[in-house]
Amino acid sequence: MTTAQTINLLWELEREPPPFEGNDIKFPESLARHIIKTYTKKGDKVLDPFTGLGTTLFVAEELNRTPFGFETDTDKHQWVAGQLEHWTHHIHDDAYNVPNYHLPKIDLLLTSPPYMPRHHKFNPLYNGDPQKAGYDCYLKRLAQIFKRIRPILKKNTPVILHLDNLKHGTKFTPLVHDVAGALSKDYCLCDEIKIIWDNPKLDYLTTQYLVFKKR
Repeated sequence: MTTAQTINLLWELEREPPPFEGNDIKFPESLARHIIKTYTKKGDKVLDPFTGLGTTLFVAEELNRTPFGFETDTDKHQWVAGQLEHWTHHIHDDAYNVPNYHLPKIDLLLTSPPYMPRHHKFNPLYNGDPQKAGYDCYLKRLAQIFKRIRPILKKNTPVILHLDNLKHGTKFTPLVHDVAGALSKDYCLCDEIKIIWDNPKLDYLTTQYLVFKKR
């Protein structure tokens, strides 16, 4: 792995969030735009397996890339699909089911996956199913999803995850380290980029993204 680079980006949410979304958005357009411009060219295909509010997909379209995405939450899926030109590429399903769809080979995978503190039981990758509770199950599921995505990635496709470590009082979750470890069987960690926000939120001064390639 190379030495971590540091860059500055403007913290700004350019798109008004939907009324059902809280005030905890961590993935602004400036970050998606920087990554997509850096790692792709016009016409490339960009996949986000955890679409959320669609930032990756919206910015990919803006930059003349072709977006593909998966989202399990009905409200989020409908809100994003209703604003996309390529709305049929936004799939209302769990990304674990990627092999069920005939997607083209992907040039860039960019996502900010659902975060989970390790002291929580609610597993966002199973929509809180109590039989799939816990942090270990979360990491295992994340690894399974990325293993199933691997065949549709080109040989040198960058796989980029925006992640933050989590702190709740005295409880700390080294999410960046743990996710990198969970994916290490199928993906090689190539780089870590630290972002320092210009005009940041008071509680969110920096972030980072990890760059992987499939083994």
